[in-house]
Amino acid sequence: MNWIIVKKVPLDTDLSAVVGYLRERGISHQVYEEKGEQVLAVTNPHIVAPLLQMLDEAAQGTVSFSPTTHAPLQQRSLAAPSLLAQIKSAPVTGWLILMSILGGCLVEFDKAQRFIPWFSFQKFTETEFGALYFSPVVDSLLAGEVWRLITPAFLHFGFFHVLFNSMWIWDLGRRLEYLLGRKYYFIFFVATAIFSNVAQYLWSGSGLFGGMSGVVYALVGFILVSHRLVPHQLTAVAPGILVFMLIWLVICATGAIDHFVGGSVANAAHVGGLVAGMLFALCSVAMLKKRIRD
Repeated sequence: MNWIIVKKVPLDTDLSAVVGYLRERGISHQVYEEKGEQVLAVTNPHIVAPLLQMLDEAAQGTVSFSPTTHAPLQQRSLAAPSLLAQIKSAPVTGWLILMSILGGCLVEFDKAQRFIPWFSFQKFTETEFGALYFSPVVDSLLAGEVWRLITPAFLHFGFFHVLFNSMWIWDLGRRLEYLLGRKYYFIFFVATAIFSNVAQYLWSGSGLFGGMSGVVYALVGFILVSHRLVPHQLTAVAPGILVFMLIWLVICATGAIDHFVGGSVANAAHVGGLVAGMLFALCSVAMLKKRIRD
């Protein structure tokens, strides 16, 4: 039986009404202590979002877990949760998508490139001949501009670039956020974004690049490895999807896609992200085995 963490609350929080509500409806659940907190976990991933929404509403006093007050949770979960409820259940994923959209808007509307240089991997200026001069990375890092290691992941070049990456972040990212928890998933994003951005810079040298694709392929790499070592229903992605992503990586590496996007695909970021995700999964095996209780 695989357990999915729904919410962590302080030890002094009374969860008896919640436990009674779930028990009456035959919903598999457990409450246990971990690092000074109570952890509520369930086995059905489709219940996570509506249950989390109900917990938030109960905390605000707008609903209660009285059997006479609400329809059964199973009945509520038959209908697809609202978009807001889904975002609430995976806030890190929602934040990544929002930042990607804002990064795409920045690239689209900052034609004078007054603000983009603050978020690119290297600070750059335009010379009098129209060429771009990129400052050394070391100079920026020594000046404390360490955010440059991460922020290129938010820069997107065109509507389809944002759409493609956001779709995969929404699908695969939420799986990992449910599985790993918000804090660990955020660490995953930071680590793999840095790894993929550095890989792209080391491969291509100075240049303007960006996108969440490296993190997307980190998700693919993590799922490939973790599901083989610690199988879980949240990482049980259809093999065809993973095969498609790997084939797409190879097609991009051939340079064929460059002719259609008006630029160069950050292939090194893709490969770097894939490797980073695999390494992260290997380092997370012990933690995953602890989270997935039999």
